[in-house]
Amino acid sequence: MALTEELRASVIASCADPLPGNVVSQYGKRVIKISDHQVVKRGIEVSKEEFENQRIAYELVDSRIARIPRVYDFFTDEEGWGYIVMEYIEGKVIDPLDGISAIQRIARVLDHFATLRHNVPGSLYGGPCRGILFPDIEGWAFDSRDVMEKWFNSRLFAHNPTLTLQDCELVFCHLDIAPRNILWQEDGTLCIVDWASAGFYPRLFEFCVQWIVEGKDGNFNSLLLESMNPLSSQEMEQKEAMLCAWANIQRHPL
Repeated sequence: MALTEELRASVIASCADPLPGNVVSQYGKRVIKISDHQVVKRGIEVSKEEFENQRIAYELVDSRIARIPRVYDFFTDEEGWGYIVMEYIEGKVIDPLDGISAIQRIARVLDHFATLRHNVPGSLYGGPCRGILFPDIEGWAFDSRDVMEKWFNSRLFAHNPTLTLQDCELVFCHLDIAPRNILWQEDGTLCIVDWASAGFYPRLFEFCVQWIVEGKDGNFNSLLLESMNPLSSQEMEQKEAMLCAWANIQRHPL
C-alpha cells in the first residue's frame, strides 16, 4: 500500500540526514533503515521499473529457495531521486565470495529461476530492457523473441556470427548476480536484492553477464559459471554472437 504524502515527506527527511546506525548499505545507492521492519533504497537511478520488477519477483520466486524483500511504495522527490520502501531483511554481504558450497547454493537459486518462463522477452513487469546487455540511452522493448533476435543481429557486423535465439526458452533472469546483491541470513537463507535488470530472457543471457564481468568479483564469476546447470549445445553455440553484439554495443551504442 502506498504511503501518504505526509509519510513520504518523513521518509525523505529521514534519508536526507540518517543516523549512522541506520545506513544499511553503501553499495552504490544508499539503503537506509527507517523502522524495525522497513528500509528505503534511495538514489537518482532508483526507478519505478525496479520497484515493479521486485514486486513481481517477490510474487514469483519460491521463498523457500530464495527470499526477495517485499516492496511497499515507490515515489520521487523534487530533485528526481527515487525511493523504494521495502521490507527489511537482516543479513550480511560476503564479499569476496569464493566458497564453493555457497556459490553452488546461488547456482541452485538460478536453476529455480530458470523454471519460471514467459512467452515475451523483456523486463519482469513488461517495460524496457535494462542492464549490462542493453545500452542505457534508449528504452528498448521487444514484443517477441524474433524482434529481440533481429535487434541483436543489427548490432553485429558482417564478420561476426549470426545470433539465433529460436531454440532458447525465455526464463526468469536476474542479470546482476554478484556478491553485493546477496544477503546471507543467520539460518543460511539467501536474500536476493537489486532487481533493476531482471526480466524474461534466454538463460544464455544470465551466463553472458557472468562472462562479461568475469574476474571483477574475484573467483566468484568463474565458480558460479562452473556451478550453474550447463547450457544446451544450441545455446552455447550463440555465446560468441551474443558477446560480439555486446562488445559492438559498447563501441557503437546507437
